[in-house]
Amino acid sequence: MRRRACALALGALALTACAPLPPARPGAEGWQGKLGYRLEAAEGERAQAGSAQFDLQGNAQEGQLQLVSALGTTLASAHWGPQGLRLFDGRDTWAYPDLGALGAALGDRIGGIPLPLAALFDWLSGRPWPAAEHVSLGPDQFEQLGWNVQRVGPRLTLRQQRLTLTLLVATPS
Repeated sequence: MRRRACALALGALALTACAPLPPARPGAEGWQGKLGYRLEAAEGERAQAGSAQFDLQGNAQEGQLQLVSALGTTLASAHWGPQGLRLFDGRDTWAYPDLGALGAALGDRIGGIPLPLAALFDWLSGRPWPAAEHVSLGPDQFEQLGWNVQRVGPRLTLRQQRLTLTLLVATPS
């Protein structure tokens, strides 16, 4: 159950159907690559780790994300816009009002660490999210929303407490 929760957490990083994503609209940002996570063990728990291929299109207001295993199985798929967010986890469909609500719900499942999914779009571009204060730690690193964010070349590393997310961007689409 915990493993599925972490897989869902990655989905948004983190997600309506199993069909492949349609091409991005002209002018929409997009990223493809590999996403990995590591959740260090807390007392009485085991450490967890995993990875998936990701395809993220759009922005915090309207977009879509698909996570696929190394074997090609859809782990999670999401679509969001003005009508809310729909997440398909391979078995069930879940509805959320927006990325913030999904990030908070996923955070409850992974040690109480909310995932700032709306900020991810700016972070993937190597810049702080303009909706919150940040502290610069150097040319490629800053802290924001309790996360240490470092973008070096194609690699984005996000760390907070026991959770580390690494996104290796193969291509901006």
